[in-house]
Amino acid sequence: MLDFLWRKGIFWLGDIRRLSHWPFVTWSKDEHLVSYEEVLEALPLIRYGDVGLHRDRGYLSNLAIPGFMKHAWIHVQDQDSQIYRSSRYAGIGVGKSEVVEAISEGVLCRSPLYPMRSDYVIVLSPLARHGFDERESWTKGACLKARRMVGQPYDHRFEFNIEEELKYDQNTDPFLEAEWPQSLRFASPWPAKVDLRLAAKQFRRYDIAFTCTELVAYAWWHLREQLGIERRVRYGKQVILADDFINENWRIRWASESVTVDVARQMGLGDEGVSMIEDWRK
Repeated sequence: MLDFLWRKGIFWLGDIRRLSHWPFVTWSKDEHLVSYEEVLEALPLIRYGDVGLHRDRGYLSNLAIPGFMKHAWIHVQDQDSQIYRSSRYAGIGVGKSEVVEAISEGVLCRSPLYPMRSDYVIVLSPLARHGFDERESWTKGACLKARRMVGQPYDHRFEFNIEEELKYDQNTDPFLEAEWPQSLRFASPWPAKVDLRLAAKQFRRYDIAFTCTELVAYAWWHLREQLGIERRVRYGKQVILADDFINENWRIRWASESVTVDVARQMGLGDEGVSMIEDWRK
């Protein structure tokens, strides 16, 4: 018995980790339903512009967020694309996968392994039903809009004031196509007239901040009607939930094995999303 208790105590001690915030220690294990191997198999299938959603088990914050999925991000670089070769971002992210996501530390650009190493993951591809698949400049532009927000803080007030954020970003907005010279239309996601220094000054004058879903909506706001991106009233605020992206204006690019029809239904996904998962699983 003593040997058994000693063995359990040693293993328990080995699981204790120090935290930089309250309660300052944890003995939770960092185990997920989605393995590294499953993520690595998925990455070659994902394209820049795709939107990822996930749910981690065990977080109290899950109780405060309605629906199945709880977090969203945008893939800004896939394994094959080199979309910044001819832009101001030449050399950044070339040849590797990257995502931009808003977390408590702010808006970050990092490896997709961070959000995809989770418990339930869905990756959505935009524009599938509207014939925009060949309009590559829209996708490149969405990725560049997301990248420009890297370094901004997390919006703990949950103010989805996307129009105001676009207003202060208007001098760097590549989607004012009607104002472009004919030679630039759909030729580049980043017109020559853009003044990044002026944009930086504007950002400093305005307190721009993003939640995870707000950042994704901001990136694709130029096609919000086609993609069914709209705010809904939740807890007295106009917000966008992660589940709102699972609608038939998108298609499922990939889903983890843990995402089943039964699980999605039990965890609160709507009928439209459940039907999409069911069709993708066939």
